Amino acid sequence: MIMLMIIARAFMLDELEKILSDSGITAYTMLEEVAGKGKAGRVRESNYTETNVVILAVCPSAHAEKAVGALRELVKARVDASHGHPVPLKVFAHPCEELI
Repeated sequence: MIMLMIIARAFMLDELEKILSDSGITAYTMLEEVAGKGKAGRVRESNYTETNVVILAVCPSAHAEKAVGALRELVKARVDASHGHPVPLKVFAHPCEELI
C-alpha cells in the first residue's frame, strides 16, 4: 500500500478528484483551506481565493502509479501553458501499513 499526499491550490480540486477516480482511488481524506508557503508562493488563510487543499489517499501501488502518471501529465500541460511558471501542485508517496 502507498499513501499519496497531494498538496495543490483549491481551484485544482475538480481535476484532482477526477484523476483519483479515473485511477481507481475512490476513498481519501481531504483537508481544505490549508495555508503555507512554497515554490508557487505564499498561501494565507485570509485570502480564500488562494488556499490549498491536501489530499491523503491510501491505495494499492498500481493505483498510485496510475494517479502519479496522470498528475505528471497535468503538471506538464500546465507548465507548457504557463510558459514555465511553477504549478501549485506537489505529490508525495509514502509506504503505508494499516495497523488498526
